[in-house]
Amino acid sequence: MPLQRLPNWIPLGAFLLALNAGMVNVLGLFTVLHQSVSHMTGNVSMLAMSLLDWQPEHFIYLSLVILCFVIGSFYSGLILGNSNVAFGRHYGFPLSLVAAFLFLTWLLLPYFPRYGLLWACGAMGVQNAMVSHYKGAIIRTTHLSGVLTDIGLTLGYKARGLKIENRRIFLHLLIFIGFFVGGLIASLLYPSLKLQTFLIPASLSLIMSMAYWVVYFRSSFNSNSD
Repeated sequence: MPLQRLPNWIPLGAFLLALNAGMVNVLGLFTVLHQSVSHMTGNVSMLAMSLLDWQPEHFIYLSLVILCFVIGSFYSGLILGNSNVAFGRHYGFPLSLVAAFLFLTWLLLPYFPRYGLLWACGAMGVQNAMVSHYKGAIIRTTHLSGVLTDIGLTLGYKARGLKIENRRIFLHLLIFIGFFVGGLIASLLYPSLKLQTFLIPASLSLIMSMAYWVVYFRSSFNSNSD
């Protein structure tokens, strides 16, 4: 199926997931640790710096951050079994896991800020691995480097006169806008809500999970009726 006939639930889901990640990443930066939790490139760079400067405590913590992100991706792979987008992949399970991990983040942060934030890293690992490919398009919802690369690359193809799929640009722009808007929402709400703001992406993940199961079971029921 070419991207011109992209099912409506895919861009909507990608936008909401990016919105979720944008909120979580800004909230991680707002905490006392100022820690990025949705993408690991900068964390790996800081890991190398902490090793060179011999900051063992920081090195161990950053190693745990990266490990938790990988473990989250592991859970997603274990649950879904495939990174290609398909409606019947039971996305409700990993979405519920994201919600649970973010709730644990909110619960633990006031008492154990370092280790509470590790659950948010795990949540973003789960989310990022949920959706990876659709008909040749790479879809990532927790960081924007690949998204911006694909936007620039596709525009370069267009400038060269090559045929491109406009829905591909549209999908990547939606992810960019979702992440940006999520960051704005978290930035606006955190000064008044503080750590309670983590309950917003946790609730959004849970709502997405419930909405998925409602649509999934309704679709299955209609198929069986036919």
